[in-house]
Amino acid sequence: MTPARFRWGMMLILIGVLLLLRNADVINDNFWGDLLIWFPIVLIAVGIEKIFARSRLKVISYITTILLVFAGLAIALAGSMGGRSASYFNETTYRLEKDESISLIRAVLELDGTDITIRDSGGDLVYGRFDELTQKPKISYEKVDDVAELEFVSRDGSFLGGAVKINTNRPQDWSLRFSRDIPLELECYGDNNDMHLNMSTTPLRLLTMIADNASIYLKIGELEKKVSVSIEGDESDLRLRLPRSIGIQLQDDEYRTYLESIGLKLVNGFFVNDEIDSTINFIELELDDRLDGFSIEFF
Repeated sequence: MTPARFRWGMMLILIGVLLLLRNADVINDNFWGDLLIWFPIVLIAVGIEKIFARSRLKVISYITTILLVFAGLAIALAGSMGGRSASYFNETTYRLEKDESISLIRAVLELDGTDITIRDSGGDLVYGRFDELTQKPKISYEKVDDVAELEFVSRDGSFLGGAVKINTNRPQDWSLRFSRDIPLELECYGDNNDMHLNMSTTPLRLLTMIADNASIYLKIGELEKKVSVSIEGDESDLRLRLPRSIGIQLQDDEYRTYLESIGLKLVNGFFVNDEIDSTINFIELELDDRLDGFSIEFF
């Protein structure tokens, strides 16, 4: 049997197996698009086969075909795992249902250059929606005692180490919402991002953000007695919206003139407002002096 005949026979077997898995609802139709992206692997395999087909190392030609079949199965299964959660060509969603034993959510968002919108809250621990024609994030979840540990890691949008890349000139965008009932500790890391974080209906307890060259909108509510926020960013713009009745304690002397103009005063090294002594809700802010722009609005 020639390596070419073996290859085509195995390809037909692979297609038949994929169709059977699709008919059995083990995988969905999204894998066809994912296989198309990885099609250059077939060309590489055929090239290797041609090199060794008439040599004493002919067995390599057969091994290459076997590896190609396993790679096709792996790509199809990965692209269909969790319904539509990993498909490049479709808008996809991720949902982690509420767990009554969870008392705290810790989430880390590794955004790189991805834009993000957090708007409203919901009954799930987390719900995410990710645009079509974008690389979907790598998502990991672990329950540690009564804490939900979540991580969303952006992918770079390239394949085969950058040899294959589809550029649609569309910004990648994540839309997330967290639980309305369970406190959230959130970390965000990225650069060149547009971040719209409306956390007014989310019980945010802690926010750590490091984002350079970013446009940041952050709205915080009164659902937690104490909220700690730390934001670092070189040449980033921050627009902050806070409840008028909340106490404010801000550690930064770079914006002294502006802070005094909106009614904050310097007390024991911190800028505070009049409500700091009369309310049980307050926000503790620490801002980077490298920010390009900063403003506070009250609602």
